[in-house]
Amino acid sequence: MSTSKPFPDSRAVSGLGIGTLFWVNVKPLLNRLERGEGLLLAVNLSIVLFARPDAATVLAQVLISTVVLALLYGLNDVYDCERDRNDPAKDQALARLCAAHRRRLLGILQMEKVAVVLAAFALLGARSALAVAALFLVNLAYSAILKGKAGLDVLWVGLWGALYAMVPGVALPLEVVLLVGVMTSICHVFQILRDRNADDANRIQTSAVASRWLPYAQLGACCAAMAAVLWSTLGPLAALSAFAPLVLRLLLESNQIAWLASKAYYGIVWLLVLRSLHG
Repeated sequence: MSTSKPFPDSRAVSGLGIGTLFWVNVKPLLNRLERGEGLLLAVNLSIVLFARPDAATVLAQVLISTVVLALLYGLNDVYDCERDRNDPAKDQALARLCAAHRRRLLGILQMEKVAVVLAAFALLGARSALAVAALFLVNLAYSAILKGKAGLDVLWVGLWGALYAMVPGVALPLEVVLLVGVMTSICHVFQILRDRNADDANRIQTSAVASRWLPYAQLGACCAAMAAVLWSTLGPLAALSAFAPLVLRLLLESNQIAWLASKAYYGIVWLLVLRSLHG
């Protein structure tokens, strides 16, 4: 739980100053990184490094990827602010601030997103701008509607991850894009299992709230999809290892430990895939 208050408490804020807006934009991303989430940023950084562009392009790709991820999490937190105020594990200062200025913040975030799409086009080209625009639409649909739709939530977050990998504007094989999407879906399964009690209390009908067995079925399906991708890129042994997250979750009592172990496994697999494609 985050206890720091780097921005003014909403009860003492009559308007939205530059400093307050800055923290509303960056704090959601910082909170995810603190909790061990937000690893999609590391995925994009590795894509940039393996693509080996010039220094100016690297800077633009890292900047756009970071700002996009911050806006994705920012919109999600503004939409969820009232629910987050009932969840002690969430950043309460941020939740109060977002609740106090929810309508204005939603409008500001949408304007910021338009500006980032234009910046992506100017700095990285049409491929990046289209990916950013599509990702923002997916993010809006998830935050406003699909987060509470059991069965669709995990699939939609996978689409989010796949599109995010395309933000740097690097021409990626379909297998790589699918791999990022599947890994993102699996991580989301662990996340909704962790948040099941809080989501149930807030009446958010995630897959984990709707059914005890559905998240495990989703985990198995995602592992099978990942196995198909790894078979074509790394071979049959790697494909068999794709079921490691499911095995870990079934064998380990702690969802958090199984999630951490799965992320470590994904890091190794991801680097091997990038290396094979680069070679």
